[in-house]
Amino acid sequence: MRISFRNKLLLLIGGLLAVTLASSLLAVMRASNTAVESIVRDELEVVERVFRSLLEVDREQLRGRAQVLAADFAFKRAIATGEQATMLSVLANHGERIAADLVVMLSRDGDILLSTHDVKRLPASAADVLREEATGGAAILALFEGEPFQLVLVPVFAPDLMGWVGLGTAVDESMLEALRSLTNAEITLLAQSGGEPARMLHSTLPEALSTQLQALAQPESAPTSALAQARWVTREVTLLNEGDARLTALLSQSLEQALQSYAPLRQQMIIIGCVALLLAFLTALLIARGVTQPIYALVRAARRIADGNYTHRIELRSGAEFGMLAETLNLMQDTVSEREARIRYQAQHDLLTRLPNRSYIASAFNSRLSEPNAASDYAMGLLELGNLRELTDLYGNDFSDSVLQAVAERISSSLRRGDMAARIADSQILLFFDALTHAGVDVVLDKLRADFASPLSIDGIPVRVEPLLGFVFAPQHGQGFEELLRRAQIALGNARNVKHGYSFYEIGQDENHLRQITLAHRLQAAVDAENFRMVYQPKYDMADHRVLEVEALMRWNDPELGEVYPDEFIPVAEQTGIITDISMIVLRLVLRQIQAWERAGLELTVCINLSGADILQLDFVRHAIHQLASSGLDSSAVVFEITETMMMSDMDLALANIREFEKVGIRLAIDDFGTGFSSLAQLKTLPVQELKIDKSLVLRLDQDKDDQQIVRSTIEMAHYLGLKVVAEGVENIASLRLLQAMGCDAVQGYYIARPMSAADLETWLGDLPVPVLAIRGEPA
Repeated sequence: MRISFRNKLLLLIGGLLAVTLASSLLAVMRASNTAVESIVRDELEVVERVFRSLLEVDREQLRGRAQVLAADFAFKRAIATGEQATMLSVLANHGERIAADLVVMLSRDGDILLSTHDVKRLPASAADVLREEATGGAAILALFEGEPFQLVLVPVFAPDLMGWVGLGTAVDESMLEALRSLTNAEITLLAQSGGEPARMLHSTLPEALSTQLQALAQPESAPTSALAQARWVTREVTLLNEGDARLTALLSQSLEQALQSYAPLRQQMIIIGCVALLLAFLTALLIARGVTQPIYALVRAARRIADGNYTHRIELRSGAEFGMLAETLNLMQDTVSEREARIRYQAQHDLLTRLPNRSYIASAFNSRLSEPNAASDYAMGLLELGNLRELTDLYGNDFSDSVLQAVAERISSSLRRGDMAARIADSQILLFFDALTHAGVDVVLDKLRADFASPLSIDGIPVRVEPLLGFVFAPQHGQGFEELLRRAQIALGNARNVKHGYSFYEIGQDENHLRQITLAHRLQAAVDAENFRMVYQPKYDMADHRVLEVEALMRWNDPELGEVYPDEFIPVAEQTGIITDISMIVLRLVLRQIQAWERAGLELTVCINLSGADILQLDFVRHAIHQLASSGLDSSAVVFEITETMMMSDMDLALANIREFEKVGIRLAIDDFGTGFSSLAQLKTLPVQELKIDKSLVLRLDQDKDDQQIVRSTIEMAHYLGLKVVAEGVENIASLRLLQAMGCDAVQGYYIARPMSAADLETWLGDLPVPVLAIRGEPA
């Protein structure tokens, strides 16, 4: 049967329309698949940034916790004294408190002292960090015992580098699940070490697919190929590639699952095609034209999204189906844009106070200075809440966080146009003042005082914060951000020691700071080598007219620093926790000298100064008693001098410890009396036999009537309490005669003799045939 031309034409038109519709439908589906796959790959790229940001946030949290541990005084002292039990206890307690999975303690040279894992050595990246001795510490990602860890290494300064402390958290299933819940992407960790084949550590993939991947052969490309065959889009992220250790993360999303939302659209397009077959050729062409245009628009939109352009809205008027697809793409680009903005905000801001963080303000600071019309003069103020630790101890961490938030709000509302504020540490906020010189800083200080004049109300509790401020000014104090911040820290340190709570950096303080660091380093070496010598200053007894006692004074001549006097290195020794080691050296040297004098037939009692850290340590007290007993000397051979202000820090403990000296007959003297604030009631209860009047009251005794009255009253009071009185700082005959008239028991000072070596002292004593009132040619 012949087919009519009309039917052929209808068949031809129908065939052409069917082919056209089929081609269009195929193009739409292919474009949709391409767009979806492109979007999924873009999402995986965002997931990678989220993953790295999550690791970075975790590292920064670890860094902050490690810095808290590194700043702990007890921990530093444990390191300085080598007390491994104490170090282990502090590391264990701190690691348990912050839920750290790995805790490690390193020596200055990078040797592993303590570790919670069987870690033989650190990776080469960590060794590079240790060689550079980075003051801010560093973070690495490494495999330990076949498991990935984030490890933060922070130096321990006191103030010199004493060692390194590291805290680590495992990159495990829980971290992967947290990322999966945030991004809806599946993560698989592959590890390879020691030349062994790659192995799968953790995976959030469905159990069946995860089991299938574990059963694959071990070439590294096998998991990626298997996921591709299962219609999964995968992005491979190399997290670690160091030597024979390699850690890879596979970020995956199911393409089938992503395409499910387009199933209704496919059905609708098939219906459209079936209906279109019944229409005329012209109608088919119009429909084809109407279908082609939105497809091209969607393809262009998909390409814009693939290029990272999320600002252009997709507007289609060609039907509900394409409009739905356009809305879906709009929703997708809005979601991706919002997610990227949130990650960017978290990377640049402190989440507690909503202030910019250190990285952001450093970048903004440098950008501001690079502007053509930037002000040539500007200032940086480092603000610290001096009583934040006390508030935390009293009310808890949540309360102190609320205090920080309230302070941040006040500061942000009071900033001038062009100024910036950022939180750079737990209790420190950095303020950048544009176009501000030293002459105009009073206005800023008055404004800050006014801001903090009224107390904050936190949970109904009035809180008055104590702001401390350190200022630096550019360009005279520097121009780079890090240089200015370092000098602002120096100024802030000075502000902690002044009454008004603020300080300005002064040129040259950097050198003093560096000298302190050098001095601390050299002092430790001097202690290890016992590179000290002793000199002795005579005490002249006014009743016996002869020298019965001498005071032992330490001298240190360093090959690098030259002669360093005690008033400079003793405070550094107290800060670094090695003052007790120095006191033990002094005790050994003095006892050795007394033994030599006894063998030569010279009987002298030696007075030894003790530090506050010494008298408050029962172990040192018992060690001193044992040393004296082991030397075979009588307990009267030494007198321990302690300061009244030293005992005020813990009067009960000091009193209990010095009673240990009293039990064995060791005499005690109060040194520098008149400079502290101890009460007479406390003085009466102290088991001391001697009182030394501070030289500040004696140096101008012959000229100052007030000093004369104070010294006279002190001598009478001490005699009433049964104490022997020694006046130090006697430098002329007039002061000596006044002290003799006041009934002072003994004197010490340059008029009598300067400190001298043991050999010179023996010669000096041999040349002293007449009372001291006549040895300078003055009439007796």
